[in-house]
Amino acid sequence: MITAAQVEPVVPAPPAPRRRRVRWGQVAAAVALPLLLVLLWQVSAWIVQPREWILPSPATIASTGWDVRERLWYHAQWTILITIVGFALATVVGCLLAAMIARSRIAGLMLYPWIIVSQTIPLVALAPLLVLWMPDFGAMVTLAALISIFPVIVAGVDGLRSTDPELIRAVRTLGASPGWTWRHVRVPAALPRLFTGLKLAAVFAVTGAVVGELVASDRGLGALTRLSAGQFETPVTFAAVVILALIGIAMFLIVATAEWAALPYSRRGTRPGSN
Repeated sequence: MITAAQVEPVVPAPPAPRRRRVRWGQVAAAVALPLLLVLLWQVSAWIVQPREWILPSPATIASTGWDVRERLWYHAQWTILITIVGFALATVVGCLLAAMIARSRIAGLMLYPWIIVSQTIPLVALAPLLVLWMPDFGAMVTLAALISIFPVIVAGVDGLRSTDPELIRAVRTLGASPGWTWRHVRVPAALPRLFTGLKLAAVFAVTGAVVGELVASDRGLGALTRLSAGQFETPVTFAAVVILALIGIAMFLIVATAEWAALPYSRRGTRPGSN
């Protein structure tokens, strides 16, 4: 005979996490506005018929871009290289400076104000000086890094300083060393804000690369826009601008994908009863 004490309570299994479904309505809404603008531009070009060297139609830009695709790809490779190297340099140096500023009050007092002041200087004016001081490639990479490093430093410092002090006291009370606390508490807590700064820096790096090419290079999409505009090849200029926009979007998506992979807890549900 089985008594009530021998019956084990049935523990309900935790609900399985739901996968986030792609909302195609939101995707369609995000794509609809650019397509509508392009359609209005094309219709306006059919009606007004402006000269191509003033304002070409989207169809003309697409046709010209396909015709000169090898020329565009030749210059795009240089721009992509400058962007990636400049962004990587800004990421490494920016994270190191953010760690120094957040860890040491003296370093914060010495470095942080000057980093903020440096953003008031028009970096475009520094481009000719950088060309005089270093080779063209180094000057463009430095300019791309200088333009994109500021959001990395600010986001890194804010993230490291915003760690929950109660959590830090708790792990220190349990015997954690300052180094362990820094690696396993402060740095993981700062990653969400740091990735926000990195996404901004990825887009700014493209701007820095273009500025450097406009000033100091005969290769790259920035240099191509300068040369084609001077020769009234306006469709080529617009095609280069479109590719620059695509490079910026690709850089942003790459960093966003890295954030998605590095922060799995940010995409999990936090509703009551979730595991």
